[in-house]
Amino acid sequence: MSWVLPGDQETRLRIAKGYPFEAPPSSYLFEDGQVRLFSELQGEELAHWNTVVRQRTAVIAHGSNRAPEQLARKFAGHLSAGEAIPVTAIWLKDHEVVYSAHVTRYGSVAAELIHCPGTAVQVFVTWLDQAQLLRMHESELPSENYTYGHLDCDWISADLRTDHDAEQGSVCRDISLPSVKLMVYRSTAGALSFRGEAVAISALPARGRSLQAWQQCEVLQHVHQVHGLRQCDLPELLDQAILEAIDSSDYRRRLVRSLKKQSLDVPHPSYTIYL
Repeated sequence: MSWVLPGDQETRLRIAKGYPFEAPPSSYLFEDGQVRLFSELQGEELAHWNTVVRQRTAVIAHGSNRAPEQLARKFAGHLSAGEAIPVTAIWLKDHEVVYSAHVTRYGSVAAELIHCPGTAVQVFVTWLDQAQLLRMHESELPSENYTYGHLDCDWISADLRTDHDAEQGSVCRDISLPSVKLMVYRSTAGALSFRGEAVAISALPARGRSLQAWQQCEVLQHVHQVHGLRQCDLPELLDQAILEAIDSSDYRRRLVRSLKKQSLDVPHPSYTIYL
């Protein structure tokens, strides 16, 4: 089950170009479409969520699922919509988030998580109860564009106080993250290839980044010009191509077929597929 696309072109273009969408700078609580940073939680409430996360499934969110805007779309009207989702920021060691060789039904080029020694990328973890996890499966798995499984990896909280923070006298309050099995959705399409290399998503902070990084509009222009054979040197021409990919499943399938022919196979050394 997928969320419903907006009817007006302006909103469709905003969504397509906005991927992977804005996320808070640190861990947060998503509840009824609203965001509260964990740094704002006090005493008993913080202790409550420390307990809750230990009873839930930890799923890495390296693309749109890390953003409140997308969580709101996916859970709107669902039976679990009223239950809060803790979303914690982490640094994932020896990994990078790149563009996949896939165009979504809402016109964006999606994300893929790859093993990348020497790079640490900031992603989020969504802590999902059973109903929320099933809803996430409904939004990711039926298209067969993703698999779901366990990722054996090293990570640390992105909310730990840094030396700079200490000098400023600030205090970072966070839930105490348990040592748990991290799950993740990975693309079945492989990574988008540009001159034989993957392209990182510039919206996600990284340390030791070695790959070229693009914004969403840059990758969309590349995809439509090279794989869709559309002229996109003007903003209005790129908009036309994006809307065609949303409105025409035939055009979108042609794009994806072309992308996959040139895609990079990015097997992960410690990823075990469950679904």
